[in-house]
Amino acid sequence: MRRAMLAIGIGAGILVFGALALDEGELVTLSTEKGGRLYSTQLWIVEIDGREFVRANRPSARWLARLRANPAVGLRRSGAAHAAAEPYWAQPIDDQALRARVDAEILRKYRFADRTWGRFADRTKAQLVELRPRGDSSAAPRQDPSVITHQTETLSPSATPPAPAEGAPGRGSGASS
Repeated sequence: MRRAMLAIGIGAGILVFGALALDEGELVTLSTEKGGRLYSTQLWIVEIDGREFVRANRPSARWLARLRANPAVGLRRSGAAHAAAEPYWAQPIDDQALRARVDAEILRKYRFADRTWGRFADRTKAQLVELRPRGDSSAAPRQDPSVITHQTETLSPSATPPAPAEGAPGRGSGASS
């Protein structure tokens, strides 16, 4: 049994390594931020009708959660490894027809690598993300109300709420909460 598991693991490793080793298209580095810390994730990118897209094969991907909380991201292209990241807005998209077009373009652009990764991912659960340059005022993403609520609830422990106006209801004089 151990030998069978070892053989499967080695075979999967060879497939993954082969998919990574092939230079089959552009690789970008997406920078996301959480808690003041910057994270970098390498992704494939495609362009359709002048719009740029990346895909999260898992809806639980950490980089996807970070950009949902803060859609201001940085994007550095593979040809500009030492250049500063360009500022972009990231917007998750739930359009099945568009996702099918993006999936087809990713398959065309990344061929064997996409087929290999596709064996390990459930593409029906993949999340499409559109990237738009931040300089374009029409590119700002629509804020999800749950994200806005989450952002307002994450005050630092040292943050003090503003004092109520004189005579404001809800707090007694000199009371601590």
